[in-house]
Amino acid sequence: MERDSDSGPLSFSPMDWQREFATFGEADYRARQLYSWLHSRRVLEYGEMTNLPKSLRQRLAQQFPLSPPDASHKAKGRDGTVKYLLRAADGARFEAVFLPSRSGASLCVSTQAGCTFHCSFCATGTLGLTRNLTAGEILHQVYFLANEHKLPSYRVLLMGMGEPLANFQQVIKALKHLVHPDGQACSPRRITVSTVGLRGRISHLARELPGVELALSLHFPGDGQRQQHMPAAKRFPLGDLFDELITSEGLGKVTLEYLLLEGVNDTREDAAALATLAYGVVPRQRKAIPPSRLRSRFRGFNACHVNLIEYNPLPSAEFQPTPYAKAEDFQNYLKAAGVYATYRRSRGRDIAAACGMLTASEGRPGA
Repeated sequence: MERDSDSGPLSFSPMDWQREFATFGEADYRARQLYSWLHSRRVLEYGEMTNLPKSLRQRLAQQFPLSPPDASHKAKGRDGTVKYLLRAADGARFEAVFLPSRSGASLCVSTQAGCTFHCSFCATGTLGLTRNLTAGEILHQVYFLANEHKLPSYRVLLMGMGEPLANFQQVIKALKHLVHPDGQACSPRRITVSTVGLRGRISHLARELPGVELALSLHFPGDGQRQQHMPAAKRFPLGDLFDELITSEGLGKVTLEYLLLEGVNDTREDAAALATLAYGVVPRQRKAIPPSRLRSRFRGFNACHVNLIEYNPLPSAEFQPTPYAKAEDFQNYLKAAGVYATYRRSRGRDIAAACGMLTASEGRPGA
């Protein structure tokens, strides 16, 4: 069977299961039943799959054990955010976050245990990389959070620990299960992949999963500061990165993520440079999105969406968040320039679940 067995049973495609069941002497429809239990109903116990013969369930449990990471530790924030610490059988630790809102829940999941990109403003980057997560471990986070909070629908944010595009094959495999019509049947437009921007991987992502949305961790409007505080950016200069964004056919909405740091990247000059970059993505957006869907709710704005992020101070970090009044002035400057810009206030800061705070520990970063 041509599949990655290290990812576990959750990574198997319907065709994988059909080939396996053929060796059991089972009919193809049994494979479809099993896939539906795992990926549509999100049932991760063979014993509960009541339309499968008991003997088959026992054989599956023996040969393909479902061994989900332990999720015994959780913390709930004052704003309703819930963070879960998960431990895999080999001891790898990673976190997943439930984010409720009036418009529906978002599930923020990790793609790596740790991170190797060492961004100076991010606690996760101080950990180093333990290992990539498997497709099954990524999916389990989604299914676990959705089951835990009884969600019929949700958004999936690959914004937890790690760089998704550095674990490309496992991430693609997991997302293809999420959008599979016999699984969760998630719309790609309800999936957002966050990335610092790995050259070649963005266009590959667009080919593999047309319509999936991208959140580019930009944070600085020029290569100098960006490469100083985001070492990985030295390999991916902004000119090359934006060329790829413009030419990536099929990519869904692109959002430029911009962390506001007091006295570092929050001047009017920074806002002007950011507006120029936001307009630079527009040709790709107009080409890839049919006119009928061309952001009617953003009518009057002609540039890429910019998401301004409130910084969450870390004990070991040198930065402070931009004061709200100055952040609002920065946002208004972008709007006046025709850029659709929103300001995202911190969620889950009191439980170390906010942007840049995940460290797979039971306390706050640095505690």
